[in-house]
Amino acid sequence: MTSNDSFETTDVLIVGCGPTGALLTALLGRFGIQNIVLEKEPDITNDPRGITLDEDGLRLLQELGFYNKIYTEIGSPIGMLHFITSRNDLHQKPFLKVKVNTTLGGTGHLGVIAHRQPVLEKNLRCAASRHSSSELRSSCIVTHIDEDDEWVYCEYEDSNGTRKKIRSKFLVGCDGKRGYTRKIYLEPKGVIMEQASSFGYNETWVALNLRITPPTPETHPHLPFWKLGYTPEDVYDLYFPVNFRFICNDKRPAVCGRFYNGVERLWRFEFVVQEGEDAMLMATEKETTKILLPYLTHGGSKYGSDHPISFPHDCIEVLRSRPFGFSARSCNKWAVGRVILAGDSAHVFPPFGGQGISSGFRDSSGLAWRLAVAIRENTKNHEQLLSGWYRERQQQLKVSLAKTIENGKLCTQGNTWAFVFTKLMIRIMQMIPYMNRKLEAGPSRGGMIRYKAQEGLPFLGEFHGGRSLPQVYCAPVSMCVKGSGIRLTDDVIFGPNKRGMFQILILLKHLADLPALRKALVGIDELARGFLIEDEATFIVQDPEIRGLGMDVGDDVYRLATGEEFAADQVLCKGRPAPQLYDMHRIEKDLYGMTFAIVRPDRFVYAACETAEQLHSICGGIRTQLGLNKSSVL
Repeated sequence: MTSNDSFETTDVLIVGCGPTGALLTALLGRFGIQNIVLEKEPDITNDPRGITLDEDGLRLLQELGFYNKIYTEIGSPIGMLHFITSRNDLHQKPFLKVKVNTTLGGTGHLGVIAHRQPVLEKNLRCAASRHSSSELRSSCIVTHIDEDDEWVYCEYEDSNGTRKKIRSKFLVGCDGKRGYTRKIYLEPKGVIMEQASSFGYNETWVALNLRITPPTPETHPHLPFWKLGYTPEDVYDLYFPVNFRFICNDKRPAVCGRFYNGVERLWRFEFVVQEGEDAMLMATEKETTKILLPYLTHGGSKYGSDHPISFPHDCIEVLRSRPFGFSARSCNKWAVGRVILAGDSAHVFPPFGGQGISSGFRDSSGLAWRLAVAIRENTKNHEQLLSGWYRERQQQLKVSLAKTIENGKLCTQGNTWAFVFTKLMIRIMQMIPYMNRKLEAGPSRGGMIRYKAQEGLPFLGEFHGGRSLPQVYCAPVSMCVKGSGIRLTDDVIFGPNKRGMFQILILLKHLADLPALRKALVGIDELARGFLIEDEATFIVQDPEIRGLGMDVGDDVYRLATGEEFAADQVLCKGRPAPQLYDMHRIEKDLYGMTFAIVRPDRFVYAACETAEQLHSICGGIRTQLGLNKSSVL
């Protein structure tokens, strides 16, 4: 390696500014970690690739400070998933319905939204740009990566074709499954993408994005709908109904539904390329029209016509028609030395669970705080931090993959006895109210993510650590607090001005316990050595009826809020339905009634306990559990 004097220096170099890289740079910016992103494209692509984001992803968007845009500007609720078998009728009665518009999942958000990826990425980049420590460089192509024990060295060409050099403490490859980081640099070091499940799914699909313009009496006067009183919006609903459909068709499985926020009428249709078919040919207008037309043609008799009625071809604009491979694969290693893989660089999913972007988001959330710790500490033991990260993520990946496979098997089993038996079992379960509720809950019925304790992971399993902290709604107890409306608990636990790497949450059964619990926190600053700060604690009284106190109990004391209170807030509930199946006691239940909870920045519980003595013991061991040098200071 040449003299270090010729290299620009930063803390973290991120290769790729798709959703995973964009979120990572924004989170590192919040920690004040110097980072530079090298993105090969000159601007955000206008091609909406991923279109769904689950509630974990929504929670991370909230963390970046644009909750008010999630359900209005970025996307809209999907509503329900309908599983059907018809080859030509999107209104067929589904043999299974799954609700994805409830708060049963535990994050306080809906289960899933349908979004427009370019708008999502624009907001992510905007969030990163607020931090002077985050810098994006577009039109940059990586040409070389090397490393030693202290640094990663990268060479790249900028937008002018000038060759430049930069070194960083860590390099994170968010440049996708064909990106330079894995394909060129890490694969020769033994990093390979492996089959991730026994499902063994490895097929090619075609994805179409359509922009729909509803016909009107003026543009299409020959359509029979107008004489029957239909409006253009009614016609749109007839051909492109609400809710997503999984078409479990033995001839050609498909998935379709609306996406974005209604400003544009966008519709996604994905279908499998059968064995022996040419994928590029199947993506042509001629072939896609053959597949789409049966679904967009209705019998004319119910509308007073002797002929079938197709949705006007000139009202459909094809934004995207492209084949791409779907498989369930994950790398055998996500980090080698100081070079790390995240998002599609490390794992890929089939389409059925909508987990692509969300899984990359989880990668960034778990990685950002670890990189911040490693850099602030200048630790030599970064391998333990990174190993803990990808071992946790691999655990969760199996959970996400199981959800994906559950939908995938229904969609792709085809005309088999196994599928007939599956539908029979579903029908039997639907006749039992309790079982039907479980079916309709879908993936949410499994509860929140919970990691299994293993040596070297940064949480205490014996103290209920390793589980995702639920999010509920709350409100300040004191009337003296400025802006005393309803809040989401993440926003008060992880306030923007808090400095501790971890945060402490105290659940009070009675307000009278407050003085004693404040006293229990004395000394945790010194014990935790910067990971916790006593004055940043958040207290939540587990009683929604305590409100409007004239006395000043402190601006860090909150009470639980009901779903009805949340629904009444026109700002928080704008663009989303009122909370359904909301449990305001979810945090207390998931923590088994513990009083104290120490929470990591990625919203996972480090430990939860009942007594002050346990709390102090846990605080004193945080640095050791993370594998940090005891002599170093944050």
